[in-house]
Amino acid sequence: MALTTYTELKASLANWLNRSDLTTEIADDFIKLAEADFNSKLRVRSMVAQTTITINAETEALPTGFLQVRDFYILSGSTKCPLRYATPSQMDQMQGTSNTGLPSVYTILGDTFRFSPKPDAEYTGYINYYKTFDALSSSVATNYILASHPAIYLYGSLFHAANFLGGINPQQVQTWQQMYGTAMERLEQNDREDQFSGSPLVQRGEDTVRGAFSNNYKTTRY
Repeated sequence: MALTTYTELKASLANWLNRSDLTTEIADDFIKLAEADFNSKLRVRSMVAQTTITINAETEALPTGFLQVRDFYILSGSTKCPLRYATPSQMDQMQGTSNTGLPSVYTILGDTFRFSPKPDAEYTGYINYYKTFDALSSSVATNYILASHPAIYLYGSLFHAANFLGGINPQQVQTWQQMYGTAMERLEQNDREDQFSGSPLVQRGEDTVRGAFSNNYKTTRY
């Protein structure tokens, strides 16, 4: 059976489970749980999105589908001014958090960015961030994961289905879980190989840099 669209995925899951009475659960539970799981674990190039944020208040809303910052800066004239990450507690302890000016530090609280100093004018923030894959639905027939790595959807959904149904051979459940993990690892390995394939390493002094992200940008919401 083909496995390239949302409809085909649902049909395939019903076939693998040998159940025709789980239409709602397949769509609303098993697939959604698999999506939530791989969105929380994966950080690959196909998840990177770019957008701008108008910064004219101490707090601004996170972009749609936000998972994690990769790169965040303000363009002041022709100068790129990186925003440095601080934890919420560090932000509270900073001196001069009541001052105004060009923001230089940010943190994440719930679904908002918080900036310091408070902006004294309207600035434009440029952000590269990891974004959730578009969720499959009646109006979203496919996405990158289903098109390029359908095994992630198939085995991830089957694993969650097994937990819901119970009574399935434990060895079969373990096999589905292992196949799901293997599919995820294959995607991550392919992504790592693609990043460096055919590209020379960049020498910085005696250090070889393979494009590792700064720790300042490995930030998620609190």
